[in-house]
Amino acid sequence: MKNKDTILSVIRHVLTFGGGFLVAKGVVSDSALATLIPALVAAVGAVWGAADEFLAARKAAPVPAAPVA
Repeated sequence: MKNKDTILSVIRHVLTFGGGFLVAKGVVSDSALATLIPALVAAVGAVWGAADEFLAARKAAPVPAAPVA
């Protein structure tokens, strides 16, 4: 869980840096950026959580035995 928090924090900082660049160039407004970055971080976290659950369930599922001929 600590790795996930660290990586999401790095992603948030990268998005903030990139967003600041876009605001400076006039591509996006401050208010749009303030909405967009948390939404993207939440989306990444949700996808990561779903993938984690899927992989954990897949790992825990028993492997069916091969039929004996």
